[in-house]
Amino acid sequence: MGGRGSTSSMGTTGNAPAGRGIGGGGLGSFNLAPQQQNQPAAPVAPQAVAQQPDNQQQPNVVPTAQQAQNLNNQAFSATDNSPYHNLYNGQQYYAKQNLSIDQRLAVMNYLSDAKESGTMYSMSQNMNHAMAMGQKLTANQQFVHDNLMGAMHNIGYNVNLTRYDHSDVLDNMLAARGVHNTASNMTAAQLKTALVGHTYGENRFLSTSYNDFKNASNADTFTTREVRFEYRVKANVQAMMPGNGPGGRLGEVVLAPTSPQKNMRIVDVKDDKSRRTRSKGMSPGIYNNNRQIVVVVEVG
Repeated sequence: MGGRGSTSSMGTTGNAPAGRGIGGGGLGSFNLAPQQQNQPAAPVAPQAVAQQPDNQQQPNVVPTAQQAQNLNNQAFSATDNSPYHNLYNGQQYYAKQNLSIDQRLAVMNYLSDAKESGTMYSMSQNMNHAMAMGQKLTANQQFVHDNLMGAMHNIGYNVNLTRYDHSDVLDNMLAARGVHNTASNMTAAQLKTALVGHTYGENRFLSTSYNDFKNASNADTFTTREVRFEYRVKANVQAMMPGNGPGGRLGEVVLAPTSPQKNMRIVDVKDDKSRRTRSKGMSPGIYNNNRQIVVVVEVG
């Protein structure tokens, strides 16, 4: 989607755009500080989780993951006869979810922006980077990974979701298709010819937005990147909404990793010339492009 500490992008298994945490950007050509190998076996307490208002209804917390899964199977259908549509009542959706105690703790860790010990990035950023690169997770990252996977459920509706990335994610896809060019140097028609039909999977938790960041105080941080991914997500795709405090303001919906399964297919590429965008490394408010590349992807 474009957000939680995401900085740049690179290809993953299946040449999908990669990302740290919520990322309209994702991973890039940077080096992480070496991760500590003596990580605790138990999950660490989140250090900087934004507090959610006391009057907001929270997901139902139950003793076991199996109970949560059973309840979520009842609450979220695998089929939807409606066309793809927007999700409007995020608070109601968020509160319909069921989490085990460990899953709730994992979500809190996932949402934390605190830098992970020994690194410059948050736990969720480091975890997604390690997943994308096929690296071993720390004990705490493994705890969060396993419990987030357990918290996933049918998204329940045929919904539209959005994510923003810098153009190098498309460069990686083009390379996978045998095209030796960069997205910024190609017209929408050329990109459409090169990319429509490309299938890929994600080997990380893919953060998206259901409301296009309309409630975010710094939406330009996300929405002014060169590429907008418009996902058409089928009801049976595994996902979860991690929060209706910070997550709700960003409209965050996290899709479960699927790679090596390729459940994403590009069906259209076009230009949106009503938006000015900025290249990677440029700050919001400084724009050097007169278009935003729109990539339409069917998921599921």
